[in-house]
Amino acid sequence: MNAPVTTAVAAHIAHAKRDPLPDGIADRAKQHLLDSLVAMLSGATLRPGKLAVAYAESRGGVGESTIIGGTRTNPELAAFANAVCAHADETDDVNNRARIHPGSSIVPAALSVAEALDCSGSDLLAAVSLGYDVAGAVNIGAWRSMKAMDRSPRTTHGVGQTFGSSAAAACLAGLTMEQNRHVLSYAAQQVAGIATIYRDPEHIGKAFATSAVQAHAGVRAAELVRSGFTGIDDVFDGSPSAFDAFGEDGSTDRMLEDLAKSRHVTKTDIKQYPVGGPIQPAAQALEQLMAAESLRADTVRSIEVRLPTGFAYVVNNRPMPDINLQYILSILLLEGRITFENSHDYERFESPEAAEIMRRVRLIGDPELDLSDEYIAANGRTWRAIVTVETTDGRVLTERVDACRGAHNNPISWGRLADKAHMALQGVMPGGQVDDLIKWVQDVETATSSREIRAFLSAVRATP
Repeated sequence: MNAPVTTAVAAHIAHAKRDPLPDGIADRAKQHLLDSLVAMLSGATLRPGKLAVAYAESRGGVGESTIIGGTRTNPELAAFANAVCAHADETDDVNNRARIHPGSSIVPAALSVAEALDCSGSDLLAAVSLGYDVAGAVNIGAWRSMKAMDRSPRTTHGVGQTFGSSAAAACLAGLTMEQNRHVLSYAAQQVAGIATIYRDPEHIGKAFATSAVQAHAGVRAAELVRSGFTGIDDVFDGSPSAFDAFGEDGSTDRMLEDLAKSRHVTKTDIKQYPVGGPIQPAAQALEQLMAAESLRADTVRSIEVRLPTGFAYVVNNRPMPDINLQYILSILLLEGRITFENSHDYERFESPEAAEIMRRVRLIGDPELDLSDEYIAANGRTWRAIVTVETTDGRVLTERVDACRGAHNNPISWGRLADKAHMALQGVMPGGQVDDLIKWVQDVETATSSREIRAFLSAVRATP
């Protein structure tokens, strides 16, 4: 079969475990593995996660893959439920170059297969890194620009993350290059999702369409082929092809070029706060002003926040507290810090005290903060913000953040990531067990069995 593009991607998947990851790439992959686990475990306590866990537990099934809470089932169902948990809110990572939430689907998919097949920790890490690369490269190839991605009625998450999850699962299953071509065929047949997800007021349908569908489809693609299913060999080469069916002005050459040179764990942002991405730089800017000027709610008359135009509408007075910029800045002023608990507190969100502070916050989409097409093509969009505070004694204070902590171009430290893990998992598991989880991920290459993760996944009771 003359299918050079499909064969190249399939060979890339088959060879992913052959060589150890370079130290810098391995360290970043570990950070994203840990951050995704934190999103899964904390998300299991929220309504979308509780519903997903209850649904999966009610379906039963036989297998070695753990649903958060401890029940074991088949890898497809475990990947589905755990992926809903991972994107039950906006705690998970984001790749703004490929417009995906890679960790919330790729990590649950990889974990479920690694556990089912009792893979080593080093193989798990290699599969996660591979999944990020394939997910990113497919989207970079499928759309000619970020603007085209923004305009697409198809959700970009449904495309790249399906292929990324499939690649991670196939890698762990140890499939051959020939088999991987069939996995890619089944991945393409399962790509789904439209951009209505952004109208979801409860983040339930969004968790399904942005993470769970892709994790489930990826694992199922690999499991079908592992069970003997065959498919076409040329899903990226023939006509019609995968790129004929989705994307805009897709280029397989662009996809292969990106796959050969990019390491998408280094292109993906980790959120320092468990809130929507565009809020990150604004919260950091206000936090820095509060520290420098001893600001409190009763000393602030007004706050003006400027964000890039493409991000401002995403977080403007949204009905969910963790993606409502006005609320998050208000709670930061009122309580001095942003926590998982207060950023998801609907009662606090609807309180008169918070509402009074929220009215002081003005959000503006500022074209001056928009990035050039050339910059976006090379780096993706970057969360940026300018925050101006007028105090009750007449001072005007301004703070600008162009690369917030955790962004791909300002990587988060292990210390800050550990702080985030403890903050998000407070009340979910004891602090000592959080430390054990962090240590397990940092030393994951030494783990002879990925089933060691069960101790952490079973620590949460996520049923309603």
